[in-house]
Amino acid sequence: MSGKKIIKLFLFALAASLLFYGYGYYEKSKTVAGLEGKIKMGRYQDALAMIQQLENSLTFKILKIVEKEDRVIAYNKGVLYALMENRKKASAEYRKAMETKDPVLKARTIYNNANIIATDMDFSTAALQYAEVLKIDANDFQAKKNLERMRLGEQQFNTMFSPEQQEREDRIEALKLIPWGTKYRYSGEQKIRW
Repeated sequence: MSGKKIIKLFLFALAASLLFYGYGYYEKSKTVAGLEGKIKMGRYQDALAMIQQLENSLTFKILKIVEKEDRVIAYNKGVLYALMENRKKASAEYRKAMETKDPVLKARTIYNNANIIATDMDFSTAALQYAEVLKIDANDFQAKKNLERMRLGEQQFNTMFSPEQQEREDRIEALKLIPWGTKYRYSGEQKIRW
Protein backbone atom coordinates (compact mmCIF):
# COMPACT_ATOMS: atom_id res chain seq x y z
CA MET A 1 0.00 0.00 0.00
CA SER A 2 1.24 3.38 -0.87
CA GLY A 3 1.38 6.35 1.46
CA LYS A 4 -1.46 8.15 -0.33
CA LYS A 5 -3.83 5.21 0.10
CA ILE A 6 -3.04 4.99 3.82
CA ILE A 7 -3.71 8.71 4.24
CA LYS A 8 -6.98 8.44 2.29
CA LEU A 9 -8.06 5.45 4.35
CA PHE A 10 -7.19 7.27 7.58
CA LEU A 11 -9.09 10.39 6.51
CA PHE A 12 -12.09 8.28 5.47
CA ALA A 13 -12.12 6.51 8.85
CA LEU A 14 -11.79 9.83 10.65
CA ALA A 15 -14.64 11.36 8.63
CA ALA A 16 -16.86 8.33 9.26
CA SER A 17 -16.19 8.42 13.00
CA LEU A 18 -16.86 12.17 13.15
CA LEU A 19 -20.13 11.72 11.27
CA PHE A 20 -21.14 8.93 13.62
CA TYR A 21 -20.25 11.03 16.67
CA GLY A 22 -22.16 14.01 15.25
CA TYR A 23 -25.23 11.86 14.62
CA GLY A 24 -25.07 10.52 18.18
CA TYR A 25 -24.76 14.04 19.56
CA TYR A 26 -27.71 15.12 17.41
CA GLU A 27 -29.84 12.25 18.75
CA LYS A 28 -28.93 13.16 22.31
CA SER A 29 -29.74 16.84 21.75
CA LYS A 30 -33.05 15.96 20.11
CA THR A 31 -33.97 13.71 23.04
CA VAL A 32 -33.06 16.33 25.64
CA ALA A 33 -35.14 18.94 23.79
CA GLY A 34 -38.08 16.53 23.66
CA LEU A 35 -37.76 15.86 27.39
CA GLU A 36 -38.48 19.46 28.23
CA GLY A 37 -41.86 19.32 26.50
CA LYS A 38 -42.80 16.02 28.11
CA ILE A 39 -41.85 17.28 31.56
CA LYS A 40 -43.89 20.47 31.13
CA MET A 41 -46.89 18.34 30.15
CA GLY A 42 -46.39 16.12 33.21
CA ARG A 43 -45.64 13.02 31.15
CA TYR A 44 -42.74 11.78 33.21
CA GLN A 45 -43.05 8.14 32.18
CA ASP A 46 -42.97 9.12 28.50
CA ALA A 47 -39.89 11.26 29.10
CA LEU A 48 -38.17 8.40 30.90
CA ALA A 49 -39.09 6.09 28.02
CA MET A 50 -37.44 8.56 25.62
CA ILE A 51 -34.23 8.41 27.63
CA GLN A 52 -34.31 4.63 27.79
CA GLN A 53 -34.90 4.47 24.03
CA LEU A 54 -31.86 6.70 23.51
CA GLU A 55 -29.76 4.58 25.86
CA ASN A 56 -30.76 1.41 24.00
CA SER A 57 -29.84 2.82 20.58
CA LEU A 58 -26.71 1.50 18.89
CA THR A 59 -25.17 4.94 18.41
CA PHE A 60 -25.51 5.81 22.09
CA LYS A 61 -24.03 2.47 23.17
CA ILE A 62 -21.00 3.03 20.96
CA LEU A 63 -20.64 6.63 22.15
CA LYS A 64 -20.89 5.43 25.74
CA ILE A 65 -17.71 3.43 25.18
CA VAL A 66 -15.91 6.65 24.27
CA GLU A 67 -17.54 9.00 26.81
CA LYS A 68 -18.20 6.48 29.61
CA GLU A 69 -21.18 8.20 31.28
CA ASP A 70 -23.24 11.01 29.80
CA ARG A 71 -23.68 13.59 32.56
CA VAL A 72 -26.51 15.49 30.84
CA ILE A 73 -28.59 12.34 30.49
CA ALA A 74 -27.83 11.38 34.10
CA TYR A 75 -28.95 14.84 35.26
CA ASN A 76 -32.19 14.62 33.28
CA LYS A 77 -32.88 11.14 34.62
CA GLY A 78 -32.31 12.51 38.12
CA VAL A 79 -34.81 15.29 37.49
CA LEU A 80 -37.37 12.80 36.20
CA TYR A 81 -36.91 10.45 39.14
CA ALA A 82 -37.21 13.39 41.54
CA LEU A 83 -40.45 14.47 39.87
CA MET A 84 -41.73 10.90 40.13
CA GLU A 85 -40.91 10.93 43.89
CA ASN A 86 -38.20 8.26 43.58
CA ARG A 87 -35.53 9.93 45.70
CA LYS A 88 -33.07 7.04 45.80
CA LYS A 89 -32.78 6.74 42.04
CA ALA A 90 -32.74 10.52 41.64
CA SER A 91 -29.91 10.87 44.12
CA ALA A 92 -27.94 8.11 42.39
CA GLU A 93 -28.31 9.83 39.02
CA TYR A 94 -27.35 13.18 40.51
CA ARG A 95 -24.19 11.65 41.97
CA LYS A 96 -23.26 10.45 38.48
CA ALA A 97 -23.93 13.88 37.01
CA MET A 98 -21.90 15.67 39.71
CA GLU A 99 -18.70 14.40 38.13
CA THR A 100 -19.10 16.78 35.20
CA LYS A 101 -16.64 19.54 34.39
CA ASP A 102 -19.42 21.91 33.29
CA PRO A 103 -19.87 24.33 36.23
CA VAL A 104 -23.51 25.19 35.43
CA LEU A 105 -24.57 21.55 35.24
CA LYS A 106 -22.57 20.74 38.35
CA ALA A 107 -24.20 23.57 40.33
CA ARG A 108 -27.71 22.51 39.24
CA THR A 109 -26.99 18.90 40.06
CA ILE A 110 -25.64 19.64 43.53
CA TYR A 111 -28.55 22.01 44.21
CA ASN A 112 -31.15 19.40 43.24
CA ASN A 113 -29.38 16.72 45.26
CA ALA A 114 -29.32 19.08 48.25
CA ASN A 115 -33.08 19.53 47.88
CA ILE A 116 -33.53 15.77 48.08
CA ILE A 117 -31.30 15.60 51.15
CA ALA A 118 -33.25 18.47 52.75
CA THR A 119 -36.55 16.64 52.30
CA ASP A 120 -35.01 13.77 54.27
CA MET A 121 -34.40 16.26 57.13
CA ASP A 122 -30.59 15.96 56.96
CA PHE A 123 -30.02 19.68 57.39
CA SER A 124 -26.26 19.65 57.91
CA THR A 125 -25.49 17.63 54.76
CA ALA A 126 -27.90 19.73 52.72
CA ALA A 127 -26.27 22.90 54.05
CA LEU A 128 -22.86 21.61 52.96
CA GLN A 129 -24.18 20.94 49.48
CA TYR A 130 -25.79 24.38 49.20
CA ALA A 131 -22.47 25.89 50.30
CA GLU A 132 -20.75 23.92 47.55
CA VAL A 133 -23.21 25.37 45.03
CA LEU A 134 -22.34 28.83 46.28
CA LYS A 135 -18.64 28.09 45.75
CA ILE A 136 -19.45 27.45 42.09
CA ASP A 137 -21.95 30.29 41.67
CA ALA A 138 -21.81 32.89 44.43
CA ASN A 139 -24.84 34.75 43.03
CA ASP A 140 -27.29 31.84 43.29
CA PHE A 141 -30.07 33.41 45.35
CA GLN A 142 -32.04 30.20 45.85
CA ALA A 143 -28.99 28.36 47.15
CA LYS A 144 -28.32 31.21 49.60
CA LYS A 145 -31.91 31.17 50.76
CA ASN A 146 -31.96 27.40 51.19
CA LEU A 147 -28.60 27.46 52.98
CA GLU A 148 -30.05 29.86 55.54
CA ARG A 149 -33.13 27.66 55.88
CA MET A 150 -30.97 24.61 56.49
CA ARG A 151 -28.93 26.42 59.13
CA LEU A 152 -32.11 27.56 60.87
CA GLY A 153 -33.58 24.07 60.61
CA GLU A 154 -30.42 22.55 62.04
CA GLN A 155 -30.43 25.08 64.86
CA GLN A 156 -34.08 24.40 65.67
CA PHE A 157 -33.51 20.67 65.47
CA ASN A 158 -30.58 20.89 67.88
CA THR A 159 -32.47 23.02 70.39
CA MET A 160 -35.54 20.81 70.16
CA PHE A 161 -33.86 18.03 72.10
CA SER A 162 -31.74 20.08 74.49
CA PRO A 163 -32.45 20.04 78.26
CA GLU A 164 -32.69 23.84 78.24
CA GLN A 165 -35.51 23.64 75.72
CA GLN A 166 -37.38 21.11 77.87
CA GLU A 167 -36.98 23.34 80.93
CA ARG A 168 -38.24 26.33 78.97
CA GLU A 169 -41.24 24.38 77.71
CA ASP A 170 -42.04 23.32 81.28
CA ARG A 171 -42.05 26.97 82.36
CA ILE A 172 -44.33 27.91 79.50
CA GLU A 173 -46.66 25.05 80.38
CA ALA A 174 -46.72 26.20 84.00
CA LEU A 175 -47.60 29.73 82.89
CA LYS A 176 -50.56 28.40 80.94
CA LEU A 177 -52.13 27.26 84.20
CA ILE A 178 -52.25 30.77 85.65
CA PRO A 179 -55.53 32.45 84.73
CA TRP A 180 -54.99 35.68 82.88
CA GLY A 181 -57.29 38.66 83.28
CA THR A 182 -59.17 38.49 80.01
CA LYS A 183 -60.07 34.85 80.40
CA TYR A 184 -62.42 35.37 83.36
CA ARG A 185 -63.77 38.79 82.48
CA TYR A 186 -67.52 39.15 82.73
CA SER A 187 -69.27 39.61 79.42
CA GLY A 188 -72.91 40.08 78.62
CA GLU A 189 -75.82 41.85 80.26
CA GLN A 190 -76.58 41.69 83.92
CA LYS A 191 -79.69 39.79 84.76
CA ILE A 192 -81.84 41.45 87.31
CA ARG A 193 -83.85 39.23 89.59
CA TRP A 194 -87.13 40.62 91.00
